Amino acid sequence: MLRFVTFVDGSNLDGVLKHLNLRVDDYGSFYRHVFEQSVHYWGRTFAEGSPWPSAQHSRIYWYVVGKMDEWDLNDPKAESRLRSRFELNPRLRDSYLEDVSRRQPDLPGDRQAEEAWNLCFNETREWYEGKRRALERKKRFYHGVQAATDFVEIRQEGHWKVDLLHHTLNEKGLDTSLAVDMVALQDTYDIALLISGDADGIPGINYVKGRSKHVGVAEFRRGAPADFPAKGASSRLKIAADFVVQVYEADLIRRNLAYRAEVDYPATSYSPSEGNY
Repeated sequence: MLRFVTFVDGSNLDGVLKHLNLRVDDYGSFYRHVFEQSVHYWGRTFAEGSPWPSAQHSRIYWYVVGKMDEWDLNDPKAESRLRSRFELNPRLRDSYLEDVSRRQPDLPGDRQAEEAWNLCFNETREWYEGKRRALERKKRFYHGVQAATDFVEIRQEGHWKVDLLHHTLNEKGLDTSLAVDMVALQDTYDIALLISGDADGIPGINYVKGRSKHVGVAEFRRGAPADFPAKGASSRLKIAADFVVQVYEADLIRRNLAYRAEVDYPATSYSPSEGNY
C-alpha cells in the first residue's frame, strides 16, 4: 500500500483561496479531493498503464501561526519605548504631524507633536488588538478542524513578528518547521504532497527524493482543465518535485467543496464532514 502524507503551509493555502476568492468550510472533503487528485497525478506520472498498489492518505500536517509578539500596551514602559522609536523615525513622525496639522491647523507646534504621537499610539493599539483577536479566532477555528476532521494534525509552529508602529506582520517559522518534519517523518510515507509555495523547501524535497520518496506539489488553478490546454510555467518548487497535482477552481465549486467568498470575509467557521479519507 502506498502511504501519502500531506504537508500544508497554512498561510500559502489561505493566500491561494483568497486569491481565487474561495471559501472552504468542509476541510475533510476538501483534503480528500486533493488526495484523490494526488493519486491520479502520481499514477499518471509513475505508473501510466500499469497496476499499482492501493493508496492510503495517512496524515495531514497543517502548519499554522500559533503565536505573535506579546506587547502590553497599557504598560507605560512599553509606550515609552514605542515613543522613542517614533521620535527616531522622521518619516513616520512627519506623516502623523502632517495629519494633525491638516485636522487641527490652529494647534500650537508642541501640542501638534504630542497629538501626533497620541494619534499614532491609539491607531497602533487598535491595530494590535485587532491582530490579537484575529489570531485567537484562527486558533479556535483550527482546533475545531482538528477535532472534527480525520487524519489532520494542526501544528502551530508559526509566529507573527509585529512591527507595531508600521502596522505590519512578518511571519516566521512555518516553512522551516514543514521542511524539517518532511525529512524527520520520511519513514512514515512513500509519497509526500506539499501545499506550499516556498522555494526554501527545495533542499528537503531533494533530500527525501534521494531516499526513494516521491514528492508532489499541489497547484491551484482558476477555471477548469479545459482552460489549460498547454503546460503552464514552472516554478522552482514544481521543478524540484516529482509531479504536480493540479486542483481546479471549477472542480472545487462543482463538487461543493468550496464556494465564492465575500471580499474580506470574516474568520472561517467549520462544519465537520462525515467519513474518512
